[in-house]
Amino acid sequence: MDLFDRPRAHDSRPRSIAECIVPGEGSLDLEKYQSYIQYEAEKSRRRITALVAASYDEEQKCKDLSSDNDSNSDDDVPPLEKMSRTKRGVMAVKEPGGERYVLQPKDSLWWKIYVNNEVLKEEQHYQNKFRQRFRLPYQNYLELVEDCKDDDHFERWHEKKTTGRPPSPIELLVLGSLRDVHRCFFHAFIDFGSTVLFGKYVNAPMNFEEAKRHMAEFEEAGLHGGCGSSDCTNVISEGCEYNLKNNHLGPKSSHTARTFSLTSNHRKRILHTTKGGPARWNDQTMVRFDQFLSGIWDGTVLRDVEFELFERDASGNIVTVKYTGGYVIVDNGYLQWSVTVPPFKVTNDEAEIRWSKWVESMRKDVEDTFGILKGRWRILKTGIRVYGVDHVDKLLDIDGLDEVWKDGILVQRSDWTGEMGKHDFEGIDEEVPNAIARLSANLDPRNYDLSGMGPGDDVLNVHPVEIDLGLDAESDAAVVASISGTRVVRELGLGFFRRKLVEHFDILWSRGEIKWPCRRGPIKITT
Repeated sequence: MDLFDRPRAHDSRPRSIAECIVPGEGSLDLEKYQSYIQYEAEKSRRRITALVAASYDEEQKCKDLSSDNDSNSDDDVPPLEKMSRTKRGVMAVKEPGGERYVLQPKDSLWWKIYVNNEVLKEEQHYQNKFRQRFRLPYQNYLELVEDCKDDDHFERWHEKKTTGRPPSPIELLVLGSLRDVHRCFFHAFIDFGSTVLFGKYVNAPMNFEEAKRHMAEFEEAGLHGGCGSSDCTNVISEGCEYNLKNNHLGPKSSHTARTFSLTSNHRKRILHTTKGGPARWNDQTMVRFDQFLSGIWDGTVLRDVEFELFERDASGNIVTVKYTGGYVIVDNGYLQWSVTVPPFKVTNDEAEIRWSKWVESMRKDVEDTFGILKGRWRILKTGIRVYGVDHVDKLLDIDGLDEVWKDGILVQRSDWTGEMGKHDFEGIDEEVPNAIARLSANLDPRNYDLSGMGPGDDVLNVHPVEIDLGLDAESDAAVVASISGTRVVRELGLGFFRRKLVEHFDILWSRGEIKWPCRRGPIKITT
């Protein structure tokens, strides 16, 4: 019989199911069966306890034997000392004797003024000051602190942490919850940024002398005459007035928002911005209020900019043609101006497809600029909660170009080559940027036909090049003949000027002179 199955004199419970059957009836006695189940459970627990005890005794014997062997060894190794980090705090100071002292939360100014201050508890004048600053009577604040100390939601601040350090005082945590301590400073900083910092770092180029430092990367990329890229973005405004709600509900978001237009160079340096407009305004509307782009269009800005483009004459020879005026690259949502050049949306020409891919890569500068701004200032991404669009524009009052335009003179600024300018495209390898690799890939996104047979009858929406607004290719020769000398960009049609940009880029591409411009280091300005 097993050790655990030995019967006990005082235990009358059945030892098997057979003892639970009623004699003569063959039925099961439920009371005896329950007693049998309890007996089996206790026997199982006794067996597990005995096995654990036997295993523990065996382990102790092994440890005793190992300790005896170690004590007889000559190579005794001292125990390792426990490593600990140097105690650090949020802030530390040095006392007059030179000793370093870590400031504790109870050394803060708020603790001395609002918590550990008997004068505040006695005089009504200072209690009124407390109520004005925290929008809560001082006695109610003391009651709130006591409630927080007794509530289990704040249990982590009741006792010391596992590291041995005392928790942050609940009194200070409650004060921080009652008042946004950075609110006044943030509004003052916004005012400082929209006046002082904006005038210092955001300077739109007015003439060729100021624009050539921004045009250098575009010339290196084969886009001669370009000085930046432009686009619009939305900033959510949750506190819009009710009567202006419909105008501020745009197609990109279900929230009311303000629209801003921005122009940046290849190094993601902001050249110009506009004031806010309703989110219902699209790019074609915002460009009318953009003084920089409208100034290029009417000839008051970048009028003296000169650049040259290659093109082929009637005999097929490559000649150089001089142009005046600048332009920026945009998407296809803008007006059909020759100074706002977008990529081709639909085309079957290989050179136009390659040029469009290149322009799209260069135009990502302004999109990256939006991402940098919204990543750095979270309020631009999550939304502004102040009431009224006027207050929103005050927070984002970034149109400070009027005074500079009145003087007509801009101070030359140094180039920004900080961390934000190091967002190069990730290429196939370190020597081939992705923008270059895209031009050598299959040019099929715009229905380019590699077979040379043309589309079949079942293919729809395949438009020829003549879908472009402006003059068609057959009329280019007549335009060239009617223009003598230098061509003015703003006086040309978008279709004609864009085809000349494509032809110039295709010539440079065939020569192998296209490369992705670097955003770091000094700018190579060609005179």
